[in-house]
Amino acid sequence: MQTRDLRPAGDFARQYGVKMLAYGPPGSGKTPLINTAPRPVLLITEPGMLSMRGSTVPAWEAPTVERIDEFFDWLFRSNESKGFDTVGVDSVSQMAEIVVKAELKRNRDGRKAYGEMARKVLDHLTGLYYMQQKHTYLIAKQAMAEEEGTQVKKPYFPGQELGIQVPHLYDLIGHVAKTTVPGVQSQVLAIRTAPTFGINAPRDRSGRLNELEQPDLTALFKKAMS
Repeated sequence: MQTRDLRPAGDFARQYGVKMLAYGPPGSGKTPLINTAPRPVLLITEPGMLSMRGSTVPAWEAPTVERIDEFFDWLFRSNESKGFDTVGVDSVSQMAEIVVKAELKRNRDGRKAYGEMARKVLDHLTGLYYMQQKHTYLIAKQAMAEEEGTQVKKPYFPGQELGIQVPHLYDLIGHVAKTTVPGVQSQVLAIRTAPTFGINAPRDRSGRLNELEQPDLTALFKKAMS
């Protein structure tokens, strides 16, 4: 290594894109948001995609571990995947459920099965995190948990390890739901990027986003990268 090999740190942010984890209540509009992303491709692990009727987003259905692995092998290794700017997963919670179900069939020790599930899922998600020239939009189910005597909404993952590791890994965590916006009479769909009472998981490491952002991933990614 030599000094001339060093690069401005900001170059790396532009190189890797925005890595986003989204969660929210059922039917809140998390899945259709992928339609607003730049050149998206979608991994579907959830049944019931009625909200995407009419969508032309290229998608791969993966109800099994083998189909999930096939998608990521194509994503990480093929030249075809270079034609997409955004990778969506609906949902990463269900993806983990599919993997743990398969592991429990092979392993009588539940702790080992959940540990192996966490390892396999994190391998895929870490690969996504380090993909260059790619944004990610991972959808998680919403769970309720008690923290310091208060019920809070947070992304759901089976087991304990993923619930700690995945939110820590990703730069942007957004809560997608209808909410009250100043100056607007009725509630509207918005992406919350900062914690509020009962919703403590949202985070914006870019420091560029408002507490509430419009449900437009292309605009959101551009603003975070600016």
